[in-house]
Amino acid sequence: MDDKKRKYARFLLTRCLSMNVGEPLLLIYLTEQKEFVNIVKEEAKKLGITGIYDVEYDGEKTRDILMNSTLEEIEKEPYFDRTIIKEVYDKGGSLLSLTSYSKSTLDNVPLEKKTLMNKIKVDTQENAVAARGIYKYPWCIAAVATKEWADKLDLNSEDELWNIIFKCTLIDKEDPIKAWNEKIKTNTERRNLLNELKLSKLKYKNGLGTNLEIGLPKDVIWWGAAKKSFDGKKDLIVNMPTEEVYTTPDKNKVNGTVCSSRPIVIKGKIIDKFKLTFKNGKVEKVWASNNEDKLLELMEEFEGMNFLGECALVDYNSPISKTNIIFNSILIDENASCHLALGRGFPKCIPNGDVMSDRELLKNGINRSKNHVDFMVGTSDLSIIGIDIYGNEVPIFVDGNFAEDEIVKFIKERVME
Repeated sequence: MDDKKRKYARFLLTRCLSMNVGEPLLLIYLTEQKEFVNIVKEEAKKLGITGIYDVEYDGEKTRDILMNSTLEEIEKEPYFDRTIIKEVYDKGGSLLSLTSYSKSTLDNVPLEKKTLMNKIKVDTQENAVAARGIYKYPWCIAAVATKEWADKLDLNSEDELWNIIFKCTLIDKEDPIKAWNEKIKTNTERRNLLNELKLSKLKYKNGLGTNLEIGLPKDVIWWGAAKKSFDGKKDLIVNMPTEEVYTTPDKNKVNGTVCSSRPIVIKGKIIDKFKLTFKNGKVEKVWASNNEDKLLELMEEFEGMNFLGECALVDYNSPISKTNIIFNSILIDENASCHLALGRGFPKCIPNGDVMSDRELLKNGINRSKNHVDFMVGTSDLSIIGIDIYGNEVPIFVDGNFAEDEIVKFIKERVME
């Protein structure tokens, strides 16, 4: 198991982040992930990576600080400051953020204190988040097994969860880099087909009750698993694992109802099922089977969180979906299902978006919220119909999966016309 963890660590550093000798590395992680963090540090040093920085999140420590501090003290608390992200970026560094399921330790903390803490975290990394959105520096979010997470999933051991993660990330392959390059080739071909369609709208329908129309920005661009850094010098994989092809919607052109298809975790609380109704882009009605208050809190915490910022396509028959596991981790669960996201959109999904101001981006319909939270909508009967700029309809998803043959046929017929 130690050998596989080291193989995974090296893969994250060399392929996902494409790091070079002498570059700094910032690790953001949970206290319970510390064993793997130490492995990453050891492998990084072997690769000649220097200047390794930490941002550790300790749920118990966070609760104690919040419970025993005034609002004025919280505002000055260095534990919540995230300016180090921008500092490492300015040094030419990379960010590796590790994610797992983690239960909430803040249930009894007053809401105003939690809200202030989150505001400080967001505000002190706002410049870094903006830079990250256009890939000005390498970053990757990666799944890491923990005992707490394995217990939550009723698995026999943490090692069992590790083996599932190794399968999802292709680390169980003899040559993971070769395997990912092959997957990215297929993913890129799918992305290219979508860009060739020149879509202006997407219409979602399924048996859960989803009936949603999403307008897309003018000249919208689709992206996939592979990313180029802003300077074009590095090939990146920013989510590990990843299966999606995605774009950003016009935040003001979303109408209808969408139903979640898999649970999501908001601030340590699992919301099993929920339904959102949109009018002219804004969430007008919210219903949830449980923890509805957490969903409402999420949408009220930052401006723009009650509008969409992402449309992502993932086959219902994706490898992660075939595990038949609800991971209670958005990173993995979103790659088992088509998903949408509330909040911040992607500037690179429109021409020249990466050099536009926030005002210009908003004018083009790109959500500029300070947060971004994905939720899953894919089902075995999901239908997605695309409307191109000429008003033609084309099946994008049929019975939950990408309709490649239908799309290729449509493009050929349109060219002949």
